Amino acid sequence: SEMCIRDSISHEVRTPLNAIVGFSELLASSEYSEEEKIRFAGEVNHSSELLLNLVNDVLDLSRLESGKIKFSVKPNDLVACCQRALDSIRHRVKPGVRLTFTPSLESYTLNTDALRLQQLLTNLLSNAAKFTSEGEINLSFTVDEGKEEVRFSVTDTGCGIPEDKCEKIFERFEKLNENAQGTGLGLSICQLIIEQLGGKIWIDSNYEEGARFLFTHPIYHEQQGKEEAE
Repeated sequence: SEMCIRDSISHEVRTPLNAIVGFSELLASSEYSEEEKIRFAGEVNHSSELLLNLVNDVLDLSRLESGKIKFSVKPNDLVACCQRALDSIRHRVKPGVRLTFTPSLESYTLNTDALRLQQLLTNLLSNAAKFTSEGEINLSFTVDEGKEEVRFSVTDTGCGIPEDKCEKIFERFEKLNENAQGTGLGLSICQLIIEQLGGKIWIDSNYEEGARFLFTHPIYHEQQGKEEAE
């Protein structure tokens, strides 16, 4: 599996790197029109972004695993946190797809690491945006005081997840579609973040209109939240 991960990383790095090197050479040549050069520059830009995302994801993953990222659990406005995640992926949603937010409460204060929770939500939402070309992407949460947890769902009307992939989807470099853009690390990062926050994440296998990811986040009470953070 170590070998497999190394192969995947080198493949994911080589592809954009080759594009950057190749198109940079073409840009330096006098054979091409301005129009073509604008396209080449776009390709270089796009590949650089892919490479940067991969490096960030690999670094995040290893820092999360080694416990080098300290989580800072304190009172945060949950609705604002969700709203920020929605705003950050809005530009990735395909035309004609509705992005909706249906919180069960108008405002709720949760003891959490807002930055990490936002990263988790952003990863799930951008994943949904990638695979949804019509219909709706919905973010929702409900508060279960009895179970002392907040339950989140990210639901889309995209291509869905084949049953045989449901178990493996949180593994590293596991992709639904080999040709789809992305590092294949986003969901592994989601799982590590929510485990560090004391919750769990899974796929709703009963939902058949697309994909639905569910995760729980414990409700830490003031004192308990402080202890968690120390």
